[in-house]
Amino acid sequence: MLYIDIHSDQGDLSLQVKTRIPNAVTALFGPSGCGKTTLLRAIAGLTPSRGLLTFNDEVWQDEGVTVPSHRRRIGFVFQDDRLFPHLTVEQNLRYGLERAQANGVEVKLTLPDVAEHFDLQTLLRRRPTTLSGGESRRVNIARAVLGQPQLLLLDEPLTGLDNQRKAEIFPYLAEITRELQIPTLYVSHINDEIAQFCDHMIVMQQGELVDQGPTAEVLPRLWREPLEADRNLTEAGSLINASVARFDPDYSMIHLQVGKQPLQVIGPTMPEASQIRLFLAAKDVAIALRPPTDLSIRNTLVATIQSITSMQDEAPGLVAVELLIDEPTEPQALSAHITAAACDALSLEAGAQVFALIKSARISSPSLFES
Repeated sequence: MLYIDIHSDQGDLSLQVKTRIPNAVTALFGPSGCGKTTLLRAIAGLTPSRGLLTFNDEVWQDEGVTVPSHRRRIGFVFQDDRLFPHLTVEQNLRYGLERAQANGVEVKLTLPDVAEHFDLQTLLRRRPTTLSGGESRRVNIARAVLGQPQLLLLDEPLTGLDNQRKAEIFPYLAEITRELQIPTLYVSHINDEIAQFCDHMIVMQQGELVDQGPTAEVLPRLWREPLEADRNLTEAGSLINASVARFDPDYSMIHLQVGKQPLQVIGPTMPEASQIRLFLAAKDVAIALRPPTDLSIRNTLVATIQSITSMQDEAPGLVAVELLIDEPTEPQALSAHITAAACDALSLEAGAQVFALIKSARISSPSLFES
């Protein structure tokens, strides 16, 4: 558990944060300039701050106490590459390992193990200047992990990469944090990244914390209370838990179960019974009164309307329909944005059972820190 109660003045930014962060993968979210990087640097001891900072039972900062950065055992991955260009990949990786050994840290993660985790065996003799963007980011993260960190700070480490290269890196991040149980703070502006990687979420604005909680609760409600600095920062939608039933290689189709209801998405091969998360954009959810037939839309979930709210201020002519997927053991919330005219034509009202048509679903990685 990371406990923060600190204040820092950096130019025009006054950072004032008091919170407890669980030992999980936590998203740090907010508009540019709100203090995300400043907070990471303060946690790492790279930016001066005042107040109390503790990690588990260790006091890193308090009145009269300041543990230096190298003694906090933090792995920090910056937005830009920080590899030494005159060293090979292997020598860069050994640098992180040797720093840990020099500080007397017990080595649990060896270079061969981490190289295997991040698929770096064929890159070890190459120089950083010969690496692709995705390869370089993997080496940056691997070097941070080889420092034997007890906390990992990732400051938009995938900035500038295309979706294909991001997709190549995410499995390594998920695996290393899940299997090795390294608490992680992950800065991102992108919904899909947060849905894919983070179980917990912190929202910042103008140097202060404005929301916090499980990602499945915080991310969907951001559109209702948009951040002042960027009202288009997030997309309305829902996070849905599902389990893998089987994979159909002929169509690259993953057959899922949302409770007892089937759902299909295109994606990579996944083991049966894997637990995954789906991001369903509210604009991609339609509503029908009867089971649809002869449609290209393949996915339909039975749900009950919980509430209908006008979106006149945000999007004139639309309404937000909040649904509960009908599952007796673990009902899940689902949002749909439809036109007010359609809502009236269908005579929708709270308590009615309907059929939610899922136009598209974005698959996320296996849930982290499974119990």
